[in-house]
Amino acid sequence: MKNSFALILLNIFYFNTMTYSNAQSIIPWAKETKLKWSDFKAAPNTEILGYAQTSYKIEIQPIDVSVDHDNNIQNYESLNVIANFYTNHSWVFKKDYYLLKHEQLHVDIAGVYAHKMRLEFEKLKKNKIANFDSYMEVYKNLWAECREIQKNYDKETNHGLQVDINNSWIEDISSQLNSI
Repeated sequence: MKNSFALILLNIFYFNTMTYSNAQSIIPWAKETKLKWSDFKAAPNTEILGYAQTSYKIEIQPIDVSVDHDNNIQNYESLNVIANFYTNHSWVFKKDYYLLKHEQLHVDIAGVYAHKMRLEFEKLKKNKIANFDSYMEVYKNLWAECREIQKNYDKETNHGLQVDINNSWIEDISSQLNSI
């Protein structure tokens, strides 16, 4: 029996239900990469009350890993985790320098959580654990934590409108990024 991370991620843990086929619409997260408003290429969604929306996903790679009949991942040593920003599903209605900083932090939070997942995957690999469920448990738990942090970030900062609180978040996440 063969399973793939791609199928499971697309059906269960996918942040956005749309498929992304254009590689040029993806910006892999990196500490040194900063978003620009020109990266937000989707048309604004007028049904959502907001000035911008950032679309990102944390992905396990390679996406075509096979799982055997014992639920072990073949070639589990090659697993990696990355965070991506999706330009064709991110939009802006009102461009503002501070709002861009707020949206950047959403992607940076995803980057922090991708890093946390990589660290946990490395522990599993070091212990020669190939069990599919072990990796998925790490992914599910940290993805849920990431989503909760993202919600709290928007709630506490009123989607970036509370500048002082947003600055505190920026300092905290920047500190975490500096330790990566």
